This record gives sequence, structure tokens and C-alpha cells, in this order.
Amino acid sequence: MPFSVILKAYSENSDITAKGDVKSTTLYVFDENNDFYKQITVDKDYLLQVKPVEISCPGSDKITVVAWAGLSSESEEISNMNRANIISDLQVSLKHNNGIANNLPGDLFYGQIVLHRSSTKATAQELKIERKVSSMSILTKGALKVFDSKEGNYYYKIKRTKSSFNCNGELTGNDIEYIIPATLNDNGNLTTGTFSILPADNMTIELYRDDVLVLSSENVKNLEKVSINEGELSELTFDLSKNSNINVSVSDWGTVIQYVTVG
Repeated sequence: MPFSVILKAYSENSDITAKGDVKSTTLYVFDENNDFYKQITVDKDYLLQVKPVEISCPGSDKITVVAWAGLSSESEEISNMNRANIISDLQVSLKHNNGIANNLPGDLFYGQIVLHRSSTKATAQELKIERKVSSMSILTKGALKVFDSKEGNYYYKIKRTKSSFNCNGELTGNDIEYIIPATLNDNGNLTTGTFSILPADNMTIELYRDDVLVLSSENVKNLEKVSINEGELSELTFDLSKNSNINVSVSDWGTVIQYVTVG
């Protein structure tokens, strides 16, 4: 009898399978010795229609299936697996140049399950794949007020975030930096729009104007540390004119942010 799984997509513990966020999923199948056996590409219809995926692995009474979805060749690289590989060789890393990410990560999902062979008709087990990226936006108030000019090229550097996931979907690898452009809006504030990065529990955010550092989260008073979680949208607000406060608000993935300036 073949093994059988049904894919379900989750974000922050909510089942979002029906939303269609997951386009296609690659399943990496390992035999009972954790040796790589094969990989299977599953299109989004399997998720949307809750269709079981049948997996054959002759000679194994137990297999481990690791699933990744949302990978793109522009942003990430995944280990090239063949029969000589074992499960711990499977790693996903952001592509980078001298420690700076080439692109922002895609909408990544990961899951893992161990399946045991059934002597009777195979009942499909649920393979839960969970969103592994964080979404964020940064607003810095008071730029026009402080610099008294609409000129200037602004960008943020986000530092001290990991670059890779291991076979268990845990963050690992060297630190990586992201460069995020910022735009001065009509209210004299800097906005980034919403973007995705890998989660981090203690990152540093720096603001540059014409390549000169003008703000670092490490110098903001009363700021414990900046952390962002997978599957959440974090909005960070700095104020250059006060240089002492930061506001972090967290909301559900995909929430539309509206900045309303009063006064």
C-alpha cells in the first residue's frame, strides 16, 4: 500500500488552505533510514480540493516527508537532493551577495510528517504546512521636519536575522542583511510599504539618508529588542524628531495598513 497525505496550509495556527496562498508544494520523501528517496511536486489544486497525495516508497515501513512551498529561484536556494543525501542535508537559504539578501523571501511554507505503513487501506494523514516568513512595514515620522528638505535617498538596513532554514524548518546559518528602500510621503514621513523577511528575535534596524546613518533601533531609549514572528504583520513606527520612541503593533497577515496623520 502507498503512503498518503493531505496538505493543509496554516498561518499563525489558522487554516488558510482555502485562501489559495500556496501555489505549489514540493514534497521531499525520506525512507525509514532517513535517506532521500524522491521528491514530488504538488500543484495548488491538491490543496484547494483537499486531494490526497499518494507516495510510494518500496521497502520502507516508515517514511518522513518534508514539504516546502513558495520557494522562488530569484530569492532562495534549496539543497539539490539525490539518493546519496540524508534528511539533514536538506536546507533552504536566502540568496545573498556578501551577506546582503539579493531579494526578499517569497511567501514560504514548511511542514514535516512521519508516516507509518498501514496493512489495510491507507488513510491519508494531514500534513500541515505553516507560513515561515514575517511581514512588516516601517514608518518613520519627522524626516521632513528634521532635514528640512524633500531631497535625499532613504533606505533601511535590517540586520541580525538568520539566512537559512534546516530540515526541521528551524532558522540557522549566518546572519543576513536586507536593504529596504523608503519613500518620503506628502506628510514628511518615510514609508516602506509591506514586505516580507525571515523572522528574528533581536534584530537591528538602521535608517540611512544618502548613505549616512541617521537612526538605529539600538539607540532608541526604552526599546528592549525588536522581534518579529512568522505569520504576523509587524508595523514599526519611529519618530526622528523625538528620537526616543518606537511603536510596534502586530496584526494578522495580510491586514491592510492605513496610516492616518492627524493635525
